[in-house]
Amino acid sequence: MKKRNKMILFLLILIVFVSGIYFIFFNSDKTEKGIAYLEKQEQLKVEDIQSTLQKKKQAERKQAIENGELDVFSLIDDYVFYGDSRVMGYSAFGLLDSNRVFAASGNSLNNIPDWDSQLQSLNPSYVFISYGVNDMGLNLDGIEGGYDGLAKTQMNHILDIVPNAKIYLCSIIPCSPEALNKNPEWGNVSNYNAKLEKACSAIESCTYVDVTGLADGGNAPIYSGDGIHLTSSFYSTWLNAIVDAMDN
Repeated sequence: MKKRNKMILFLLILIVFVSGIYFIFFNSDKTEKGIAYLEKQEQLKVEDIQSTLQKKKQAERKQAIENGELDVFSLIDDYVFYGDSRVMGYSAFGLLDSNRVFAASGNSLNNIPDWDSQLQSLNPSYVFISYGVNDMGLNLDGIEGGYDGLAKTQMNHILDIVPNAKIYLCSIIPCSPEALNKNPEWGNVSNYNAKLEKACSAIESCTYVDVTGLADGGNAPIYSGDGIHLTSSFYSTWLNAIVDAMDN
């Protein structure tokens, strides 16, 4: 009986010993990895974490829009959208409220004051702006103060009327190569966009929205037959880029 008890005691001690060895040698690696992970997370900046979460959110939203599960046009309200005949597409295709689309064929940055009474009446929280093709055709960078000077003047004019608004200034979307062959002055997109970005950086409540890449150098399937105006399907992509900018 005593021998049996001793044997049982020996086996219990052996089990405890083996379990301890297993824990030390096999779980220590997991523990070290866990500690390393926590230390890595502690080193991350708040900005990096926010950026990662924003990108994840934007990717999920883009996928939902592409799957037809989300209507991007329902995501904005209390806005106005200034622009030319391209921006007119938002109202012409019935995508946005025509009363909030401040656009007409041939319009340029020069035409922003034309909509002052409507702007004052609506008093929007968000102002979207997109011009460019007519501006290049009129050589507005050749005026005194340059194109960036004109852009700053017009945005400050808007803010004089709606001082609490946030402005989202879109870059110029290039035309197709075929359209550029007929109108070479429209090929000055890079210079004009640099001026727009410069103007936007000088105004605290302005965010520059770079949508140039959506055109893939004028080769993306986003154009109507003239290579200037845009297909109805492109407008959700364009607006989604603006909504992405509003996340930041």
